[in-house]
Amino acid sequence: MSGESQTDVLEFVPENGPDVSALTHAYRDTRTELEEYKSQCDENFNTRMCIWAGKSDDNRKHARQGVEPFPWDGASDQDVPLVDELIKCHTAMVMNGVRKANVVASPVGNDDVGRAKVVAQFLKWLLNTQMPEFHTEVERAINHLLEKGIAVTYQCWISREQKILQTIRLDEIAQAMPEVAAAIMDEMMDDQFIDLITGQFGVGKRKARTMLSELRTSGETSIPASQGMENRPSIRALAPDEDIFFPAYTVDIQDAPYVFQVMHYTPTQLREMVLNQGWDSEFVEHIIENARGDLEPDPRPLYQSVSDDRDDIIEVVYAYQRLVDEDGVPGIYCTVFHPLSGDSELKKPYAKHELLSYAHGQYPFVVTKLEQWSKRLYETRGYPEIARGFQNQLKVEIDSQIDRAALQFPPLEYPAGRPPVEWRPGGKIPYRQPGEVRFADMPNMSPASIDVRNEITEQVNRYFGRNAPGVDPNEAASKQQDLLNKAFSHLRLTLEQVFSLYQQYGPDEEYYRVTGVQDMQRFDKGSPSERYDFWLSFDIATQDPEHIVERVDAIAKLGQALDKSGTLDTEALLQMAVEQIGPGWGERVILPKETATQKAVEEERMAIAQITSGIDLDVKPNDAHEVKMQIFQQWLQQPDIQEKISQDEGMQARIENYAQKRMFQMQQIQNAAIGRLGGTPSQFGAA
Repeated sequence: MSGESQTDVLEFVPENGPDVSALTHAYRDTRTELEEYKSQCDENFNTRMCIWAGKSDDNRKHARQGVEPFPWDGASDQDVPLVDELIKCHTAMVMNGVRKANVVASPVGNDDVGRAKVVAQFLKWLLNTQMPEFHTEVERAINHLLEKGIAVTYQCWISREQKILQTIRLDEIAQAMPEVAAAIMDEMMDDQFIDLITGQFGVGKRKARTMLSELRTSGETSIPASQGMENRPSIRALAPDEDIFFPAYTVDIQDAPYVFQVMHYTPTQLREMVLNQGWDSEFVEHIIENARGDLEPDPRPLYQSVSDDRDDIIEVVYAYQRLVDEDGVPGIYCTVFHPLSGDSELKKPYAKHELLSYAHGQYPFVVTKLEQWSKRLYETRGYPEIARGFQNQLKVEIDSQIDRAALQFPPLEYPAGRPPVEWRPGGKIPYRQPGEVRFADMPNMSPASIDVRNEITEQVNRYFGRNAPGVDPNEAASKQQDLLNKAFSHLRLTLEQVFSLYQQYGPDEEYYRVTGVQDMQRFDKGSPSERYDFWLSFDIATQDPEHIVERVDAIAKLGQALDKSGTLDTEALLQMAVEQIGPGWGERVILPKETATQKAVEEERMAIAQITSGIDLDVKPNDAHEVKMQIFQQWLQQPDIQEKISQDEGMQARIENYAQKRMFQMQQIQNAAIGRLGGTPSQFGAA
């Protein structure tokens, strides 16, 4: 193929369908250009998992192919998973932040600002309940970011029907529709009933004929019935060295001329694609016959603990291209093909080719890299590449320490040709001259090794921003927050695509439940043109519950000193504090404001009834004093109650005592505020 024609097929919409040969050439060139990055990813994996050539299961060095190990056969060869510990630690930190993060939606343009909060609440519900894979895939993406230096997620809309088998009986049909049951038994009606079954239940004629035969012989058969529709957005983490490839020069994934996504299917799954996704059946049967097991070699065979039998797996490539049509309008086109199908005699050497219908007009991928010292996406490092030297140094020190400990029982020296008869406690060892049999001199134990290990650990903690002795806590917090911000920036773009997909394909209205609110809420998805910028906010300092309490206390003091117009929502402040200390606790321990008020009203009414019946009550220090005092005073102002009180001295004493106790508790609260502020709170604007 000429260079000009290949350029055309990679830039413009082909008139006669996609040129699979050109796509295959671009796919293979892209993978070849990325061989260095893929090799680095393999080395990073081996560093993280402590895999090296000649490694033994017993963590000892042994002779290999006649080469004697240093310092001796059986010397220490320990795993030192320093890199794995770093990745797990920071992955856990990021995932904790993702689960606790506050989702914020900011409208783009003149959209309703009030609706933005509802959109944010709904999106959080969507992620937590309707996308069960969300946190698992995000965790995998963070692992890729830290290990490979790049995180990639794929956002799509899943729409598929869930089917089960249901049993129908001939006697039930006869009871409801006798004429239909009679017609079923009439073999002259076979063709009509087979057409009816295939059209009604979506099965082939062979299955329809079997169902009809079962009804006649056994009186019952099974039919496929729809149990429900899976209709939701989905996210998947893609490994940048295995699952997705784009040109090595790419700076922004959305500006790439093409992106290749690699998927693996079984023959059964491929045939399902013919029915569910409209794939070309001739193409599917061709690659099942000719491409089964023809896969790229596994880059990590050393780590596999089970047999790598992939003979039934078939590799399929999704080529996403930003092409321009004959009218000059750009769009994202997707072609599903196999690298071997371009040279085949197939009429259509691809499974499917279509314009991607996603309204956001972007590649359905979000890419983030760990380091920003270069514009190109592939020019970055992962934790293993950075920390490999530290891990190797630590391994040398640990192996040396173990080998020194082994020399606590040093080698035994004896005259050549005359080994001791026995060697055990209490044993008898003959000799001619004293000192003929003795232990060899043992190397002196140096405490410097412990100091070196501590120094290496401190350097690692400082470099990667871990909270540990010898590390500036402000510096550690800054580096941790920077990593969180990278992850949140990635998720922000992910959420924009997810919400766009929901607005395009989701139901017009959805009922959902907000944490801390007992009632179901209704969400109208609105217009697909409605746009929001999404943000995730999480302060790394909130990992410390004591720090949270200090912040909440500071806000409460400011509110008491300055918030005279009641703009500080104390209920929201309490909700936020409890959720930060214990995620999910707010819903269980904090009542909604309306429910709490109603509870206070009911408690005060019961207290009034007890006072009326002759019981003298106490008042709890922490209580809804203002609400209850208001209810109590409203009761006292009733004319019949005032008349009754004037005639009953005992009731009058109980009421005065109860009111004094309530006023005392309210005064105590005010005194506490005065003590914190150093004076009585000012009443700005008071007459």
